[in-house]
This record gives sequence, structure tokens and C-alpha cells, in this order.
Amino acid sequence: MSQQPMPDDGVPGDFEHPNQNLRRSIIITLYFAFILSTTAVALRLLARKLNGTRLYLDDYLILIALLFKYGCSIGVTILLFNGLGSHITMIPQKNLTVYLKIGWSNPLVYTSCIAFIKLSVLALYKRLFSTPRMILAANIVAGFVILWALSVCVVGILLCLPVNKFWDPTLPGSCLDSAQYYYGQQIPNILTDAVLLMMPLKCVWALPISRTQRVLLSGVFVTGGLTLIFDIVRLVAMIDLTRSGPDVTYNQVPVVVWTCIEATVGIIAACLPNLKPLFKLSRGSFWSQLRSGTGHSNQPLNPSAQELSMDESSYDPYFTQTNIYARHSVSIQYSKP
Repeated sequence: MSQQPMPDDGVPGDFEHPNQNLRRSIIITLYFAFILSTTAVALRLLARKLNGTRLYLDDYLILIALLFKYGCSIGVTILLFNGLGSHITMIPQKNLTVYLKIGWSNPLVYTSCIAFIKLSVLALYKRLFSTPRMILAANIVAGFVILWALSVCVVGILLCLPVNKFWDPTLPGSCLDSAQYYYGQQIPNILTDAVLLMMPLKCVWALPISRTQRVLLSGVFVTGGLTLIFDIVRLVAMIDLTRSGPDVTYNQVPVVVWTCIEATVGIIAACLPNLKPLFKLSRGSFWSQLRSGTGHSNQPLNPSAQELSMDESSYDPYFTQTNIYARHSVSIQYSKP
């Protein structure tokens, strides 16, 4: 057996004595990822209860995403007990087999988590900005996200033929280039997050409110840009992994860490626009002005918009005024000769 390269801290990282610095970073990430993602969704549900409103489609979708996030975290925990942070040549075969099985399944769970986060955000956009253009755009992007997730899962399942060759290389058969698979997983993920980041901005800046209000409201949605940043960081970590040689159990740690962070930040960003009822703001605050429609509350709305706004105000007072403005803007555009 060839001698393994020593890490910077001088710890060999064998199976019995894995690199504790690497393991510590994963454990800390798992802990905070669980706490923060669970708290974000719990606060979102609490906000609904305080408003006396029902759960919407976007709420159910983010709950499903959270369940997949838990599944991904469980997978990482199993990896920790089966060699993550140790050099691959030091891991007993039975543990390495378990490791590779989780390595085969966890990307499918991760992709499902990310897909449901995106679908939740799109459902929120459709509910908040119910213009024909936004609904069409959200449906198109949702279709792309679903096709992307299905493609990633199907290709991931069939990455090796027979399937169990992925964790048993001695079997006859063939495998696709895993690096190309991971690029195909992450690059569309980055592109769709960029689209999600830009989608609401045009609607926000078309609202008949002050520039300051537009900037503040845009800032609520731009927090989703943090997810885009972590998407890119994860892609860089994946590129580094493909160039680091066959010692995957030792070199995979950064990818695992950024995967946990990315999904957690995505869930938090998807929940932030829904947390307003939890904060008691001053009368002159931005949100108070936005809801009261300062300087625009006397503008006449067409009957259909009034009827829709009254129906929605009974169960969603948080988004009603913005939704009225969006529909009113569209009705004005379509009423022009």
C-alpha cells in the first residue's frame, strides 16, 4: 500500500483516526444547517398562524424541500461514520461500500431539495405578482426546473450500468464520467437561480410606490442572491474535487460542506419574504407604507382587481396591496387604446 500524503495539520486521516479538523467542519455545518433551516420554516408557519391565514402551495413546497434537506443531512451523517475525512485506501471495504452507496443516492436527494425550493419561490411569485406575464414566466421556469430535476435523477440512477457497479467497481459494465454529471447538475442550478433572482425586480419597479420603497422591497428578494453565490462556490469545490485525484473520501469534504450550506441558505431565502407578521414595525416603516399604499391608495381599480383584492385580503393581508398594484398596473396597460 502506498504511503498517503499528509494533510497540512499532520494528521494522516486514516479510518480509525480521521482528520478531526475536516470532521469538525462537517459536524458544525450539519448542526447549524439543521437549526437554521428548521427555524426558518417554523417561523414561516408561525407567521401564517399569526395572520390567521391558511397554508399556500409555496408553503407546502418548502416543507417538502425541508424534508429532503433532512434526508441529505442524514446521508452526510452516514458518510461521516463510513470514512468521510479519511483517505480512501484506509477505509475497510464494507464501510467504503456504504460510503459509495450514499454517494450514489445523496445527489438525488440534494437535487430534489433544491428543485422544491425553486418551485416554492416560483409559486410565491405567482401568488404575489399575479400578472399574466409573471404567471407565464413562472410556469416556464417551473417546467424547466422539473425537467432539470428529473433529468439529474434519471442520469444519476443510471450513472453506472449495472447500477451497483457504482459501489462495486469489480463488476463488469461501464460508468459515465461523474465530473460531467456533476457539472450538468450544478450549471443549470446556477442559471435558474440567476433567473429567479431577476424575475420579481421588474414587477417591483413597476409598482406605483416611492423609489425608496422599491429599493427596500427589491432587497427582500435579492437576498436570494446569497443562494446564487453559494451555488457558484459549490461548483468551484466540485471542479477542485475532480482535479484532486481518486482520494474522494478525503477530498470531498468541501463539496459536502457547501452542499449543506447552499440548501440551507436557499430555504432561508425562500422563507424571508413571508416573515413580516413576526415583526412589529413602526407606523412610518416601509412595510406599513407599502401596505397602506402611501400616495396611491385613492387610485381607482378596475372591478375585477377590486374583487380579487378583497378575496385575497381575507386570507393574505401581507401581500394584498402589492398584488393589487401589480394587477392594477396590468389593467392599465391592457386598457390603453
